[in-house]
Amino acid sequence: MKTLRNIGCFLIGWDKNILNECGEASHRQYRKLLSAICIMMVLWGTIGYCFADRYINIESCALKICVSIAFMFIVLCVERVIILTVGKARLMSVMRVLLALCMAVLGSCIFDQIIFRNDIQQAIQEHREDVIGATITKRLAIYDSDIQRITQEMDSLSKATIALNEELQQRPVIKGTNVSTQEQVVGVDENGNPRKVRTQTVNTVTLANPLAEQLKANNDQIQIYSGQLEQLRQDKKEVAEKVREEMNQRAPGFIEELEATLKVVSQSKVSLAFYIILFCFLTFLELFVLTIKMGENKCDYELIVENQLYLKKNLMEQTAQSVLVNKQ
Repeated sequence: MKTLRNIGCFLIGWDKNILNECGEASHRQYRKLLSAICIMMVLWGTIGYCFADRYINIESCALKICVSIAFMFIVLCVERVIILTVGKARLMSVMRVLLALCMAVLGSCIFDQIIFRNDIQQAIQEHREDVIGATITKRLAIYDSDIQRITQEMDSLSKATIALNEELQQRPVIKGTNVSTQEQVVGVDENGNPRKVRTQTVNTVTLANPLAEQLKANNDQIQIYSGQLEQLRQDKKEVAEKVREEMNQRAPGFIEELEATLKVVSQSKVSLAFYIILFCFLTFLELFVLTIKMGENKCDYELIVENQLYLKKNLMEQTAQSVLVNKQ
């Protein structure tokens, strides 16, 4: 029993030695605060475990428990700030109320996504069907644009190829001239040196029309365009199946489920009423500790703590005055 009390004092931040000297009122206050703390820790431990399992996609049970403990520790620290406050702290109370509303919204959203799981899955599926339809339309437009562009380029190139082919049929070869220069010895000069004369020879040669290479390049490019068009048309046939497969493979995220939850709640009065009730319930639980702390008369434990603070403050003021007098 003593060990449990020590653990309880540790959780709410009370001094066990001071509590042992207090009366029944302080012990009742201790039990109420401890009960409220335990309720909040169990509540947020559950929320943390569900959050880790559903949205962080943690498979290890030990890691889920660690996340749950982290949530419990955060809530414990928040509540201890309220419990350990000495005297009135209106600003802190206001902040705690605002924090309670935020935590209640977060908690109710997570619980609603678990409770309305089947309805949310149906809403998500309906939303995804709309997204799938829009995505298919968008991708088909992209494919049509690419097919049209490549078809136009292919038609333009085909016309140019036909013109080249006609010209090659008319002039398969072209004639050219080949000029060569040679030196010939025609005799000797006065000094006996050979006398040379340069002569030019002009030959007519027949060459293949260079447009044949351009024709070959055009035909190769037309083959490439044909392959691209065939691939695009094949991909266009499979676009609906691929988009649907991509969407089905993607796990629902927190935001997606939150939007689906809001849709379910907004479309049904029963769901909206349940959400409001759950939100109010969590809000009241969040304000449980604050209500116990601020809503009742002070117990002797709190009076002892405040008295210690008052005596310590007076002692420090008297010490400071004594130091000033001695300096003068």
